[in-house]
Amino acid sequence: MEFGKILRRKREDHNLTQAEVAERIGVSRQNVDSYESGYKIPSMRVVIATADLFHCTTDEMIGRKIS
Repeated sequence: MEFGKILRRKREDHNLTQAEVAERIGVSRQNVDSYESGYKIPSMRVVIATADLFHCTTDEMIGRKIS
């Protein structure tokens, strides 16, 4: 799944730690690590929260290309 790679890139681009992202989206730091590693699939709530945090669309967070 693309979400983990995109999450890591956006987190690093915004100079945030996993703990900071976790606090802002309402999950544990371990969950953020699991999403980034691809071990855990995020809920829709998490996808929406990360999109809001990084001011992008949910489609962008999941790597969906719209033409």
